[in-house]
Amino acid sequence: MKFFYTSINKFMWKHSFIKSCVHFASKFCPYIVAIFYSLFLLKIFLNKSGNMLVLTSEPIAVLIITVILRIIIDRKRPSEKYDLIPIDGSRKKGRSFPSIHVALSVSIALAVLHYGPNMGLLLSTLAGTITIVRLLSGVHYITDVAASIIIAFVINMI
Repeated sequence: MKFFYTSINKFMWKHSFIKSCVHFASKFCPYIVAIFYSLFLLKIFLNKSGNMLVLTSEPIAVLIITVILRIIIDRKRPSEKYDLIPIDGSRKKGRSFPSIHVALSVSIALAVLHYGPNMGLLLSTLAGTITIVRLLSGVHYITDVAASIIIAFVINMI
């Protein structure tokens, strides 16, 4: 794993355009997901559809589970373990497993996909981008994002 993360980190720092794209996506994709999700919830609320509970309870459940797991496991981040400079400039220590960004974005995309396929596909694309960017920026392991995706899918299936 060390070779994987150090190679990606060196590549990113040598190619400023790619590094800038990853940094931009890392900073703004979660906000874009939050904005689109909020607008979708507003649309559902104004249409008086009875789906608000499902659309909000799944992401809240995923958030609670991921926060509890992060506190219990408290895993070091790749940037800490392998002495890398994170692409997104993050100075966070520990609590890498699982990724809250990935878990929430996937959970939101799955919840919205049932009620608004077009918005769900857009949010799924953003969730995929967030997943890749969290790996490339050196703040999460592959197992962190894989566990986050599994948590989101399991909660969505319940």
